[in-house]
Amino acid sequence: MYNRPINVLPLEARPLDALTLEQFWHWHQAKQQEEQQALTQAQLLLNQLFEDYTNAFALRLWNDQLIYVGEQSPVFTLSLSAELVRNPHLLTTPVPWMTAYIDGHIQDVGDFHAALQCLEYFQSLPIPLATTLARALRALAPLPPRHGAVPKSGLLPLNYDVPAEFYRHWLDERMLHSCAYFCGQTRELGQAQQNQLELICLKLRLQHGDHLLDLSGGWGGLACWAAKHYGVFVHAYIQNPAQYAYASQLIQSEQLTHLVTLIPGDYRAVAAQGQYDKAVCIGVAEHVGEPHLPAFLNTVHAALTPGGLFLSHGMTNERAAWQPEDPAHTLVNQQLFPQGKLATFPQLLQCMDAAQFEVFNIEGLRQHFVQTLRHWLSGLTSQHQDITRTLGERSYRAWRLYLTASLIQFEQGLTGIHQIVATRR
Repeated sequence: MYNRPINVLPLEARPLDALTLEQFWHWHQAKQQEEQQALTQAQLLLNQLFEDYTNAFALRLWNDQLIYVGEQSPVFTLSLSAELVRNPHLLTTPVPWMTAYIDGHIQDVGDFHAALQCLEYFQSLPIPLATTLARALRALAPLPPRHGAVPKSGLLPLNYDVPAEFYRHWLDERMLHSCAYFCGQTRELGQAQQNQLELICLKLRLQHGDHLLDLSGGWGGLACWAAKHYGVFVHAYIQNPAQYAYASQLIQSEQLTHLVTLIPGDYRAVAAQGQYDKAVCIGVAEHVGEPHLPAFLNTVHAALTPGGLFLSHGMTNERAAWQPEDPAHTLVNQQLFPQGKLATFPQLLQCMDAAQFEVFNIEGLRQHFVQTLRHWLSGLTSQHQDITRTLGERSYRAWRLYLTASLIQFEQGLTGIHQIVATRR
């Protein structure tokens, strides 16, 4: 007779019928206690990391477990994929965070504006703390087997070359993709954009018969307004094919073909010398980029008659050199303008002076753009389903991220927008 071998398998590895009811109960209780301890530790760590963050929020893990941060009801909930936490280096720099959101590795419910600010706060933490958080999350919920693509670490520049149908969902009826002007009791976006068109024309002192160079043709809204209401001859340069087609139809429908001429291309296609009385560029300087500003301004100067007026309306970088980079700054000041970084306001004025422009009127429009962005975001999110059918979920997420990041930057005063009027010397 011999002794039976001892069963050395851990309880969770034994067949259920090999366990007594009492053994199974003790094992189940221990497992629950272990999971609760891990959850408590993770919540403690998160609350310590985010003790200076103002909003309460929740994290939903890949196994649907919820971790609450803060004492109030969550303002938003972020769902993290297993693949994101499997690669903790993606949690320590802004661009991978944003790419993970666009690619669906981060899902959100609730206030997305607050969620992006939370990511900014997280980016301000020392890298070892971010890595520690990733380890805590992995310990809390065992990662499932790897499947699907690893989250990317690069973020592509935003694609502006999209159908007009997309912009119709969230711009005003004139399709103006620029800062509106909310004066007096104005609350509607359409009226505010009309205010801006009128303000630009007044600042340029447009008169019947003037020749206007429009380097920001866009969807044709400004060119048609100036021609229709002030009787000026407009040459509008448009590089985007979709915008060119839309503006062409608009000019024909408004019966303005005798006043407005569209020219394919950007400022580099301008060959005229001393031909125009006035020139305007809305949102062009930020795409030109600070390194190319001198060449751009020299082109405008050469195209104007002596004493001609020039109105520049564009974004500027207001961030001090010592301030650390955050997700919103990365997206607005680097990803959106691949041709070059945003100039600071003093740099822009210096470049204009060097190009022989005498500035006589400056107006900051930052608060107006904050309101404009809020209108755009409201329109974009309200048309989520239709936009997804047009461009896909990934593009919707990219634009939502861009507009929200822009809003945060302008609210904080880290990016500005100025309207400058100058005379050609």
